[in-house]
Amino acid sequence: MKSLKRQEARQLMQEWINASSVLPELDGYYEQMRSYFQECYRNVKEKYTRDYDVDIHFGIYLYNYFEKESMFSMRSAADDGFWWYISLKVIPDIISDRWGKDNEVHFWKRSTKIWVKSLWWYIYLSWQADEEKTLNVIESQNCSTDTILNLLDRSGKGYYVSTFRYIMYFYSKVSKQQLTEFNKNTVTERDNLFRVIMRLHTARTKVINPVFYSGGEKEYARSLFWKFNINI
Repeated sequence: MKSLKRQEARQLMQEWINASSVLPELDGYYEQMRSYFQECYRNVKEKYTRDYDVDIHFGIYLYNYFEKESMFSMRSAADDGFWWYISLKVIPDIISDRWGKDNEVHFWKRSTKIWVKSLWWYIYLSWQADEEKTLNVIESQNCSTDTILNLLDRSGKGYYVSTFRYIMYFYSKVSKQQLTEFNKNTVTERDNLFRVIMRLHTARTKVINPVFYSGGEKEYARSLFWKFNINI
């Protein structure tokens, strides 16, 4: 699949900022991709107003599309250049609507904040066997745009995929009472439950491989919540 080099991304960003919202020309394959994502985004925006809801539901469309694309691979998913191409060539209008036309961070500039990349990885790391079960987790009232940021920013020694999926599952099951009780005793938002769980995970994976934890990755993930007296 096509990708961009850093200098190309920088140049395209400036061209997009300076242009009068004229979309870049594409070949037939990517033109069809653009049309599909534009339709998906319109459908999502008609149903949802909260930014997080827009993100996860457009993210599901994005994830499902590339999962069915034979040329897409985990190498593509990890390649900033691929996501730069999607951001700056295929759907810059959608990203402009969500983040503003000149928001370089979410177009291309910071790897973990490239919007389309972060959505794909958030869905991937939250996946629960099928779309319905995944939505049951990420539509939890406990989740927000902050959850996306902290899940992706705190990878520890790489992504233990099953561990992240169990963390998301358990976090979605924390009761509103437990979450409110924990968060009301924190000093700042930096100390809310999901952030401290992810900080603990980052620290633990420096010395523990969750795969070899007693009971495996599921019990490792559960133990992160037990540390803060959250029993699930």
